[in-house]
Amino acid sequence: MKIPVTIHVAGSRYDQRRCVAGFTLIELLVVISIIGVLLSLSLSGVQAAREAARRAQCSNHLRQLGLGLHQFHGIFDTLPLGNDRLYGRNQSWSSAILAQIEQTAIAESYDRSVAWDEPLRNASLISAVIPTFRCPSSIFDGEGDTDYAGVMGSALASERANAGIDLNNGVLISSTPVRLRPVSFSEIIDGTSNTIFLAEVVDRMPDSYGLWADGRNTISHDNGGINLENSGEIFSFHRGGAQVALCDGAVRFLSESTDVNLIGALCSRYGYELVNEFFAH
Repeated sequence: MKIPVTIHVAGSRYDQRRCVAGFTLIELLVVISIIGVLLSLSLSGVQAAREAARRAQCSNHLRQLGLGLHQFHGIFDTLPLGNDRLYGRNQSWSSAILAQIEQTAIAESYDRSVAWDEPLRNASLISAVIPTFRCPSSIFDGEGDTDYAGVMGSALASERANAGIDLNNGVLISSTPVRLRPVSFSEIIDGTSNTIFLAEVVDRMPDSYGLWADGRNTISHDNGGINLENSGEIFSFHRGGAQVALCDGAVRFLSESTDVNLIGALCSRYGYELVNEFFAH
């Protein structure tokens, strides 16, 4: 089907009409389809580039937090407790390193000797939005949220060691009546390059466990894989996996296909597992 074009010649005694060759309807539809495909590819490329930038920024945040923990250890010769539960205060590792991540103003006002949400001293501070605690790929962050959890340990690793269930065999442990003191680097038997400091747990549920000031923003790996659920396992909105900070300061990307036993090995500090070969690939 040809689309006719009528041309009127001014000053002519008669209208002179002629049919000029144009696009067929099919050709027009093909062109429109090609343009649509090109636009779709262009948008996909833009989205991929944006996510790559967000992932890089997330990696930088984890690296800063890991450096903050190293600086804390350099000052006190020990790491902070992941959750200091003494007297029910539930103080977090996050608040312990505020001064080390350039949040001096909050650090000077925040009182770690009382409950994390103590109404008179801390309640006005815990809603602070601290960018270093946020993954830019998160879509539900609110006031006071964090997308990074301290790793307390792994139930799988303790079971393999025939030591019963020990959820406190990691690095940023929770204080208990049996052990009140935190971990030092000398206690990381598996090596700092084989042990996770921090992991993404983006938009954690319940929401109160995803607040930077709340000591319950720690996790113990049970048997969950990467990106399966965000109530207490490693989870992110990055395509294909999630990022973790190791105790040597490195940040690694764990794919969704990572074996749960390997995740458990990385989350424990004294399981005597060797995982360097995994990171070499």
